[in-house]
Amino acid sequence: MGTATQKKMAAKRQGEAADRGERPESPETLIYNKIHRAIVERRLLPGSRLVEDQLAEVFGVSRMRIRSVLQALARDKVVTLHKNRGACVAEPTVKEAKEVFAARRLIEGALAHEVVRAVDDKGLRRLKAHIRKEVLAEKSHDRAMELRTSHEFHTLLAEIVGNAVLVNFLRELMARSALITAIFERPDINVCSHFTHAHLIELIEARDGPKLAEAMLGHLDEIESFLTLYEKEEVTTDLKTIFATL
Repeated sequence: MGTATQKKMAAKRQGEAADRGERPESPETLIYNKIHRAIVERRLLPGSRLVEDQLAEVFGVSRMRIRSVLQALARDKVVTLHKNRGACVAEPTVKEAKEVFAARRLIEGALAHEVVRAVDDKGLRRLKAHIRKEVLAEKSHDRAMELRTSHEFHTLLAEIVGNAVLVNFLRELMARSALITAIFERPDINVCSHFTHAHLIELIEARDGPKLAEAMLGHLDEIESFLTLYEKEEVTTDLKTIFATL
């Protein structure tokens, strides 16, 4: 696709957003979302190099703008910046995946009690409105959008508590969790997160902190059970054996 066509399409999207009364996304945000989506959908595999010159040509922007996007992706642990190799798609290990879910259990289990204490009617309306976004994302069959929307629910709980430090920390954790899910998720899994999240909202509305914490931990256990988390055996190649009979 040519640069001129890309710019026309971007302008059209910005115009549509303005018509809906939304704030137009910056070029950096649009590029970030496209690269992030390509990674989550595994069109860009872990370890893939992200060459600034090539990305600048693809998106019709300067290298400086691309560098800014890659730095933002690196902050979210989706991209790794190497001193001599440049940027690559992050390669989370099984150990890291397990550590991310362990961290989520510690934080989100404790967060449940804070949410119950802090939530008000406005917060409940925000949560219920988010469920509608999740339903639309699931109907779109866009797995990247599904993952993003599902993980946003967990960040929204921190926003309701009102702890800015916790919100920023959870955003990073959710970004890493989304990448881990995209890489390790079993292909036979059909996830409808909005059902589970709707149940969590019912417990929040009932102001039942202990049951909410228990349900949250069960939710995280279920998500992790959908992943294939095991160390792959190292493959060794015995060239003498392979070529002995040829």
